Amino acid sequence: MRQTIFIIALFIISTNALLIAQSTIHPWYVVDRGGGTSASAGLSLQSSVGQTAIQAGTSGGFSLEGGYIPGARELPESTASGTTVLDIAAEDSWNLVSVPLIVSDYRKTSLYPTGISQAFAYTGAYQVRDTLKNGIGYWIKFPAQKTVEFIGSVIAQETVDVGNGWNMIGCPSNPALVPAITPIPPTTITSSYFGYSSLAGYYSEDTLKPGHGYWVKVNTTGKIVLNAGPSLPPSSSPSSLVHVITKPHIGGTTGTNALEKLNTLTIKDASGQERALYFAASSGDIDVRRYELPPPPPAFDVRYASNRSLETGELGTIKNIGVRISSAEYPVTISWNNREEAWLLINGKPVSIRGNGQTQIPEEGSRISLKLASSGPELPKQFVLRQNYPNPFNPSTVIRYELPVKSNVTLKVYNLLGEEVATLVEEPEEAGYKSVTWDAGMSPSGVYFYRLSAGTFTQTNKLLVVK
Repeated sequence: MRQTIFIIALFIISTNALLIAQSTIHPWYVVDRGGGTSASAGLSLQSSVGQTAIQAGTSGGFSLEGGYIPGARELPESTASGTTVLDIAAEDSWNLVSVPLIVSDYRKTSLYPTGISQAFAYTGAYQVRDTLKNGIGYWIKFPAQKTVEFIGSVIAQETVDVGNGWNMIGCPSNPALVPAITPIPPTTITSSYFGYSSLAGYYSEDTLKPGHGYWVKVNTTGKIVLNAGPSLPPSSSPSSLVHVITKPHIGGTTGTNALEKLNTLTIKDASGQERALYFAASSGDIDVRRYELPPPPPAFDVRYASNRSLETGELGTIKNIGVRISSAEYPVTISWNNREEAWLLINGKPVSIRGNGQTQIPEEGSRISLKLASSGPELPKQFVLRQNYPNPFNPSTVIRYELPVKSNVTLKVYNLLGEEVATLVEEPEEAGYKSVTWDAGMSPSGVYFYRLSAGTFTQTNKLLVVK
């Protein structure tokens, strides 16, 4: 049966290679592990784990390598019927890109001939890559707005290796909705997906676009599966081309509505590029971990020293937070819109930033930090049970809640059968902003519920454990 599947799939791929009239490399998903590739005539099959899939037969054609059992690959309909063309819009300056089709030549110079920089991948640090791969994101700089054309076969699904921490990934040949992107346990996603625009900087994205690259953070080394949406329209004949143009979509920054209510620092350089940072004197119900940014791009960037775009003070303390500005043209102007007590420290000299105003940083190398002071407790105005974060999670998550008055508090976790799994709080608590961590290390994957009872207030929320 497996040999029958292999022969049918091989026939489809071989036919497609003849139609394109050029050497074509097709990923080949396999059962076992190994390394290496092989090719015969104009066809090269490369497994998802690098195992040699086929070799030339002694009397022509192909034969299985000894002891090798191939798996099956889903070949999109358009792959068998013709060639697809994708036109990707690239911005002036640096772009996060990816290779959206199975192509004949993966060299950077062939794929991006108008790019004026090398291609940079990320594996804990930026690395130059001469030959690119499907499913991986790369930084490439263009001298002006360009349309990059790709010709090749459609990719419906891609499995990508990811390392612990931040990763640059690509997108298959069709848009991929974030909920359809599946980490393979024990790997879990711990951030939003971030795209990049030279106009807006990093932005959170809910739909990945073909040809563009994205940042995502995971909790451990492993794999994620990129599942594309509906297939591109198939060509009407084997010799026809399917043309599709994709452009980046600048989505909203994580927590946009919440950010609009906060104090802002706006940093603008001499070339007109600007970015915004956000702050508050006290944390309230803000979870600053949601606002962690990916590693800095090779272009204009502004962030706090914590690598976040939002920071808060701590009640009853004075807090200094470094501000980092990179790849800027000087002088740089910092303006503010602030309703609380705060200062900018520029080379140790304090500048009050209450209200609206601006100051100028004349040259690179200045030490800049934000000083926040919160002298008194700020109490919630009502009872609130927040959604846990992160969610889904493995193995722990934080549950936040708010008490406007001193209350007898009970916070418990239940399974789908209504059975009590854990008691997190069961005691009187003073008014204020509260948080508690649930470690689900001993609980199986699945849907759970957590219920807060405080006085006459009761609320239940849902959470998800993924292992």
